Amino acid sequence: MSMSNAELVEACLQGDARAWEQLVDRYARLVYSIPARYRLPDAEADDIFQEVYLALAQHLHAIEDPARLPAWLITTTRRLVWRALVNRRKEQPLEAVELAESELPTYGLPGSTPSLTLAELMSGWQRQELLAQGLQRLGERCRRLLNLLYLERSEPSYEEISRELGLPKGSIGPTRVRCIQQLRMILEGLGFDAEHE
Repeated sequence: MSMSNAELVEACLQGDARAWEQLVDRYARLVYSIPARYRLPDAEADDIFQEVYLALAQHLHAIEDPARLPAWLITTTRRLVWRALVNRRKEQPLEAVELAESELPTYGLPGSTPSLTLAELMSGWQRQELLAQGLQRLGERCRRLLNLLYLERSEPSYEEISRELGLPKGSIGPTRVRCIQQLRMILEGLGFDAEHE
C-alpha cells in the first residue's frame, strides 16, 4: 500500500531515504512535464528537475499541507523554467535580434517541432498558474483524486485509488467527473480560457 504525501513527508523528515525516493518518483513525471511543455532540451530539464528537488529538500519542513505538494512542485518548476527561458533570451546573439526586431524571439528544439514565441510561452505559463490556483481551491478529496489520476508518475489503478482515498471503486469515475466539473467552474471564475488550451 502506497504512503500518503503526509506520511512520506514525515518519513523524509525522519531521514528515511526510501521515503524520499518514493516521493521523488511519485511526482517525477509532473516535474518533467513542465520543461517538456516548453521544449527545453533534456539536459536543461534534468538540471531543473534536480533544482526542484533540492528546493523541496530544503523546504520540506515548511510544507504545511502535504496534499498541496503537487501545486508547490508546479509553481517551483515553472519559476525555474521561466528563469531558464529568460536566460536563453539574454544569450541570443545581437544579430538575431536586429534581423527580427519587430518579432518576439522563439524558443524550442530544431526539427519538426514548431518553436514557441515568448508570447505563447507566457500564455502557457499563465494558464499553468491558473490551473495550480484552481487545484489549490478544490476540496481535499477532489484534489487528492485528481493528483492520483493525472499528476502522479505511477498511474495507480482504481483499486489502489480506492484504498488510498477510502472510496468504493465504482464511485471513482463519477467522483472524477464531479471533481473535474468543480475544477472547471473554479478555473472559469479565475479567468481560465479552456478554448485556447
